[in-house]
Amino acid sequence: MKYKVKTRLTTMVLLALMAFGTVSASEAVSEKDNFYQAVNGQTLATKKIRPTEASWSWFSERSLENKQALGKELEAVAAKEGTYAKGTPEQKIADLYACAIDNKQRNTTARAHLQELTGPIEKARTLPELTAALQAVSAKTGTDIFVGYTVDRLPTGLRYVPRILTVTPSFTRDELEKEPQPGAWKAYREYVAHILQEAGETPDEATAHSQAIFDMEKGLGPHLLTSEQRNDVTVQNRLMSRGKLEKLMPNMGGKTVLTNLGLNKEKQFFLSNPDYLQQFDALYVPQNLDLLKSYAVYQVYSGFAPSADIKLRDLQRNYALQRFGIAQARDDKETASRMVQSMLSYEFGQIYMKNHCTAAIINDVKNMVNEIRNVYKLRLEANNWLSPETRGKAVDKLNSLRVFVGGPAADDKPIIESMPDVISPKDGGDLLANVMHNGVLEKQQVHALLGKDFNPDKWYAFDPQDVNAAYIPENNSITIPAGILQPPFYDAKASRGANLGGIGVVIGHEISHAFDPNGSKYDSEGRLKNWWNKKDYEAFQKLSAAFGPYYDAYPLGQGLHENGKLVSNEAIADCGGLSVATELVHGDEGTLRDLYRTFATVFATKMTDQLLLYLVQNDPHPTGEARVNGALSATNGFYTAYGIQPGDGMYVEPQKRVHLW
Repeated sequence: MKYKVKTRLTTMVLLALMAFGTVSASEAVSEKDNFYQAVNGQTLATKKIRPTEASWSWFSERSLENKQALGKELEAVAAKEGTYAKGTPEQKIADLYACAIDNKQRNTTARAHLQELTGPIEKARTLPELTAALQAVSAKTGTDIFVGYTVDRLPTGLRYVPRILTVTPSFTRDELEKEPQPGAWKAYREYVAHILQEAGETPDEATAHSQAIFDMEKGLGPHLLTSEQRNDVTVQNRLMSRGKLEKLMPNMGGKTVLTNLGLNKEKQFFLSNPDYLQQFDALYVPQNLDLLKSYAVYQVYSGFAPSADIKLRDLQRNYALQRFGIAQARDDKETASRMVQSMLSYEFGQIYMKNHCTAAIINDVKNMVNEIRNVYKLRLEANNWLSPETRGKAVDKLNSLRVFVGGPAADDKPIIESMPDVISPKDGGDLLANVMHNGVLEKQQVHALLGKDFNPDKWYAFDPQDVNAAYIPENNSITIPAGILQPPFYDAKASRGANLGGIGVVIGHEISHAFDPNGSKYDSEGRLKNWWNKKDYEAFQKLSAAFGPYYDAYPLGQGLHENGKLVSNEAIADCGGLSVATELVHGDEGTLRDLYRTFATVFATKMTDQLLLYLVQNDPHPTGEARVNGALSATNGFYTAYGIQPGDGMYVEPQKRVHLW
């Protein structure tokens, strides 16, 4: 399941989705001209980006606090290392932390683990020998180097089928066409060269191979998906027969690849980008053997760097810091704590639930969900551009919406447990050995799901400690984790307007995703199925298409503008959530002002120039100012609450205001 399978290399993504608070308006900017700046000016002037981070937001601040609280819980457990029964959460936490914090042991053992993996790769004299060496890496670590797989629900049924994954460049398609910032490509080549030197290549060999690797990735760039395609469910859910998939890999040997992956019986596969796989296979030829060997060694060393010796860890970390404009690395204690929390997220989620979430809070939020869902239902029933048939199916989907608040029950373990068996230091365990051992166990769990049925009533999205929310189309559900149910996001003592502007908009935002251009392709049971008639869908597409040009107009600094096409689905959800929250206020001006000010504060965000550029190209969410001013300028209630008139910066002519539901 793509929501829970974890990768060893994490992508730095800012999702400033649901953070809010109450701050004073800046006197320098009028609420009528730039509401975001007026509300958040003082906060943005005083809040600082931590030297170890690429951004600040209310989201990141509360997330950090959650990690710090869980870090204290971790330290309390770790203090009694060696006293816990095998297999208990406490044993896994204590022993994994002991491995993560023991730099001396990592420095002593990590290179031997890596050399055992890469030795056969380096010795390969033919492509079949290279293929065998890569299969050995997979068998020992659970990590597939060039081609691998995970599992996903079949779009038209409940059965799990494989999703084929192909190694991709470190840069996106856009970043390979145009250098994201001066020196970015050079920094990457230097990083690859450093990694290859650590793997045993001479400086000259490493430099030559790093250039060849970059040239190869740049050549593959035009065959990568665009940012818009990566966020299109019709692209991500392409299915392919076994025969066609095998034919895409004549050089690697399609049948051999699938056999090595243990996919001997499967007849259908997800493959989002057949062209890219075909182009990569075209490189798998004898004249590229030397290049492919270096590329594979680089993938092994770089992929396991976070868990390897400190020199390798820091090489990768320093490259990431440079790429995203981060001033300094986290200290070893915080790094180890975060690593353990991430690897044992289920265990820490249960700890978080016990200490930070009550039944009363969960029930209150569920009641708000029902309240907001009822507004949507009334709107759908009163809709004047949908036929009765389509309208009925939309209402059915809304009524069937599953609601998950807080976190999973103690017996509701993830379908894929990332660290089921932690080997203690006294039993010979070290950090990299544990990562490799559990990688094999994780892959076994993934494989065991093939042919099994997807359970739509299971908790899938996020851990309880996450400060976020989501709509999952595959089981037609919204998830509100406990991490966001805290001040200032939610507070039982806060005003009606504040909670509607915070968690109320969050809820409305996620429900809106059920009826955005992606979510609308799924029916009430989470099947990828067309439930629209032609005329209704054409009307829907016309209304949806207006959001792209509307958000294109927002400048972001550095000569950048929003990519309206990329962010339109999230913009639809923002506008929908805000509109529904507005309706629940029933025109009370004071409550509306409270709601809109809180909503604006949700998206107060500061970030490095490097991260901004990355997000503009890759993140389907608008940046903070565009999210706030764009949604408010499209909401009629805002004009009434603040007396917005023609000539004001926030004014948009009524006929140009975007709306969907």
